[in-house]
Parts: sequence; C-alpha cells; structure tokens
Amino acid sequence: GKAALCHRPRLHWRRRPSARASPGPPSTTHRPLLGPRPPATMVNPLILIGMLVMMVLTVVGALYVLVYFQHEEDRNVAWAPKIVVLIGLSLASWVVLALPLDIANTKADGGLRIDVVWQILYTTIAVWCSAVIPFAIFYYEAEDPDSNRSQLVSALKWTFATVVAAVFVTFLLWGLLGQAEIPVAKYTLPSSALLSVDDLSYPLQCTGSQCGSSEALLTIGVTPSVYIMAMISFIGWFFFVVFGGIGIAALPLDLINAYANKPERISLQEFAQQKMLLNERAGKLLEIGRRFTAEGRHVRRTRANRRTYNRFKQAVYFLEKDWERCNVAYKQRGGNPLVYLASLVFGCLSAVLSTVWLLHVMIYVFPNPPAHPFLNNYFIALDRAFPLFGTMTYAIFAVYLLLCTIKGNIKFGLRVFIFQIHPMRVGATMMNSLLFNTELILLCAVAVVHFCAEAFDLYTRLTDINMLLGVQVENLRVLSAFFRNNVFLYVFTILSILSCMWLLTFPKEKKQENFDDDDD
Repeated sequence: GKAALCHRPRLHWRRRPSARASPGPPSTTHRPLLGPRPPATMVNPLILIGMLVMMVLTVVGALYVLVYFQHEEDRNVAWAPKIVVLIGLSLASWVVLALPLDIANTKADGGLRIDVVWQILYTTIAVWCSAVIPFAIFYYEAEDPDSNRSQLVSALKWTFATVVAAVFVTFLLWGLLGQAEIPVAKYTLPSSALLSVDDLSYPLQCTGSQCGSSEALLTIGVTPSVYIMAMISFIGWFFFVVFGGIGIAALPLDLINAYANKPERISLQEFAQQKMLLNERAGKLLEIGRRFTAEGRHVRRTRANRRTYNRFKQAVYFLEKDWERCNVAYKQRGGNPLVYLASLVFGCLSAVLSTVWLLHVMIYVFPNPPAHPFLNNYFIALDRAFPLFGTMTYAIFAVYLLLCTIKGNIKFGLRVFIFQIHPMRVGATMMNSLLFNTELILLCAVAVVHFCAEAFDLYTRLTDINMLLGVQVENLRVLSAFFRNNVFLYVFTILSILSCMWLLTFPKEKKQENFDDDDD
C-alpha cells in the first residue's frame, strides 16, 4: 500500500466540519495552501485600480482625522510626528481593507501577489510600532526648556533600547519556536487505488482492510517575515481583547448617555456660580501640578507616583470637560440639539453592531460545529448583489472594532490608573496623544484583521491571509495553544459582558480630588 498525506487546512481555531463546503477536489482557481505557487497570471486592471484608489482615499481620510483632532498649539509645528501619525493611520486603514482586496483577488483570479502585500504591511507596522512611533513619542516628550539634555540624544537612546529588545526577542523566538505543526490526515491505501497525485480528492474514499487513516502533524519552518506577522498579531490581540472588550460595551452606552445627560440652558447667575467653582478646582490642580514639577514627580518611575500623576491627569481631563459643558450650557444655550440627537442615533446603531458582533461569535465561532453562518451569509449575499456592498459592510464592522478599542482605552484609563489617559478630543488632542492612539490602532488593526478572517472564514475562504494566519501562524508552537482553544475570544466575550454590566451599574467615573500617596 501507499501512504498519502492530505493537508487538512486549519483555517479556524478548531475543526469545523459543517462550516466547510461540500467535500471535493481542491479548488483550481486558487493555489494550494501548501506547495508551489502556480505560474503568475495577468494582473486584473480593475483590482489594481481599486487598490490604488483605496490607498489614496485612506491617506486623505487619515489627513482629515489628523487635522480634525490636532491641538491648536501643534497646528504649525511638530511636522515630523504628524507625518508619522499620517502614515500610521494610513497603514492601519490599508491592513484592514486589504482583506476585501484579498477576497476580490481570490474570486476574480486577479493575479496580485497579496501574500507579499500582507507581509510588507505587517512588517512595516512592526517597524512603525517598535521604532518609528516610540522615537517620535520620546522626542516629542523630551522637550524641556529647563533641561540641557538633547531631545535627539534622549529619543535615540530609548528607541535604540526598544528596537534591540524587540529584534532580539523576535529572532530568538523564531530560532527556537519558528515551526508550524499543521494537522493533516494520513491515508493508507493500495497502490492500485492511487493512479496519480492528480487523482487525490479530499476526503479520500477507500474501503477494505488495506485502507486506513490517522491523524498526524506536518512540521514546516516559517520565514522571518511570517514570524514577525505572528508576533505583531499576538501582541495586538492582548490590547484588542482588553480595550476592545471594554469599548464594545462602553461606546454605545457613552453615546446614549451623552444624549440623556446633554447640557441644559443656564442663566448668567448659574454660569457665574459654576465658573467660580471650576476656578477653585483649577487653582487646586494648578498647585498640585506645580508641586509635581518642583519635585520632579512626573518623571519618577515608582508605581505609586505614576498612579498619583495619572489620577491628576484624570482630574484635569474632567475639569476641561466640565468647563466645556458649562460654556455650552450658557454661551451656546445648551448646544445644538441635532448633535445630541445624532449621538443618540449613533449610540443605538453602535448597540446594534456590538450585539451583532457578540451574537456572531457565540453562534458561529464558539459552537463546534457552528450553529449558523450568520454574518458570513450576509456578506456573501451582499457581494453577489454588488461587490462594493460587501466590502463597505465589512469595513463598517472592522472599523467599528477599532473605534471600540480607542473608547475602551480611554474608559480603562479613567478608572484604572495604570497609565496616562490619551483622549481624542476635536481640536484639542496633543501630538503625544495622537502618537499613542496611532500605536494602539496599529497594534489592534492586525488583531482585528485576524479576528475578521476567522469570524468570517466562509467569506474569506481560500484567501492568502487564511494561508498565512490560519495555516502557519495559528499552528506555530506555543502560540497555537491560544488560537486553537479560542482563549482570546473567550476573554473578549466575557470582558464585554462584564463591562456592560459594570457600566450600566456605575455609568459615571469617580472624579479624583485627593492626590496623596497614602491613598495608593
């Protein structure tokens, strides 16, 4: 008899027989998941033009976000960090929208080497997150008129340490663990039953005492670029699970609360009274800020002092919000009601998106086999009606997860004082906050792509990203334990439910007033 190894593609975090198409020979419109790539075909000009248009539009959108949120003090300065933010936001958009491009290229046999595009995007994001953005943050925050230290030297020193640590750890792990153990089915059958390799079908049908099958692992080495994809995706998952899990509950609730607690019109006497109270709070915070500066506490690295300084930043944030609300209540007579009505509408839509996301995970991802394809059927039906509809709907679901991540980061920072808050405020976002949020968006964007590729695996079937992530990355040694057991998604779902319950019970953050170390 002869033994044949048939790759059983693990495009999911565990086997889902019923989610597959009906058994049959491998598709002839796409290269095998393992093995040499077929000869290149002519590039489809429509797909190429669509990719170029997408890149230009996302750059324009990133530029608009930068101009819309930047602080007035940074309007005509800090050009280098602005370029870093612009490219970072563009990279995040490109990696999210590369998935529908991959789907279109697969279905239309577009001829683009999307696997190369994925590796270039992921590697560039890794460089941006480990070197470029940290350098920009270190350089921007090293400015101190009272110090003789060079901004450039300080930024280079810390960036060099960050890059050396990242490169050393990545290549050390690649050398030790850079192999994927891919589950395969090993079939044994008589020589007479196997005429040629082309006659193999999946699954093989054979009867008799000489026929049999068994589970086996096919071990292959991955390239450094694929392992970089694995590392940046793995790190991004931790940020996405925590901040995305909190934000998917916080975003709709905060939008609805913004309508429910909209400012009411106040008189001149009430405005003067509130202004006096805010002046008292501002005076206390100013005194505390001077004490921090005099004692150098804002640069000391002890955990207690960091927590105290972060609580101080939270108090300043709420002071600015209360002053803005007071101005809207008096000078704008309560503000434009259409703005708060829009907040209510978007809050309701966000609640629907959050609910649909969690339902899809519970209905399709967790059960084995899945109870129903759910959103997969929806995207496939939209693509059949008009391909752009499916792409736009996918983009809405993916970008919504990124918005939830930003909201979750702010919500977490306002209640747990482990790190400084970096809120995104229209016309009042400092450059270090823009850089921080760009880093967070980039890290979470790769996790969102991975999440979407798995959650919508019927929609993304046979794409290059499924070959890279679903076959190689998810079966890497050590990392496979997280993906095969749905560890990240279980934590994401549990944290989402707990956050919703907590925020419904305690919708408002507690404003900090005492900043003594003894409280920590």
